[in-house]
Amino acid sequence: MKKFAAILGSLMLVASVASAQNILGGILNSVTGGNVGETVGNVLSSVLGGGQVDLAGTWTYGGVGAAVKSDNILSNVAGNAAISTIETKADNILAKAGVKPGAATFSFNQDGTFSFKAGSLPAINGTYVQDGNNVTMQFGKALKLLKLEGTVSATTNGCKILFNGEKFMNFAQKVIEYAKKITTSYGVATVGNILSTAKSVDAGFKLTR
Repeated sequence: MKKFAAILGSLMLVASVASAQNILGGILNSVTGGNVGETVGNVLSSVLGGGQVDLAGTWTYGGVGAAVKSDNILSNVAGNAAISTIETKADNILAKAGVKPGAATFSFNQDGTFSFKAGSLPAINGTYVQDGNNVTMQFGKALKLLKLEGTVSATTNGCKILFNGEKFMNFAQKVIEYAKKITTSYGVATVGNILSTAKSVDAGFKLTR
């Protein structure tokens, strides 16, 4: 009976913290436009741990996501500047190739294939393997058979797939090169000026249903 009561108490505590996260995130979102609320959600998620995510289905690309390469909550808070730099600058770079939040989608199929569609660009296809929270994405010839290995975690409104920051920026550069082959209407972009910052973070995709 004591063991049951302890388990019940733990579950109630987690539920209470999760509820507080949603309430606090909502309040901060209404005041700040979403940035602080998302930061609080990310910090609390690192403490509570996100549930497993089944990638199968279609997701809307919500922008670049990043996280400090550390499980230490204080390090995550201290690294917000690096996270903001990567997310903002990488978003701007990918936007030059037509990859913009809300205007791109990932479709993960049950047979292990996926398709990435952004703006007017032809679909970029590949294969993926998900093993729990680990995911490997193998892009096709369009991105020169680029392979990314990372982790997927739940967020308050979808999920986040994160990879080594430098390798993700390699993905961004290849998308830019691919876009240039299709059309000359996209502006010139390079990832060189943020590669040093990318070394200190993991970066990837923010996705929503």
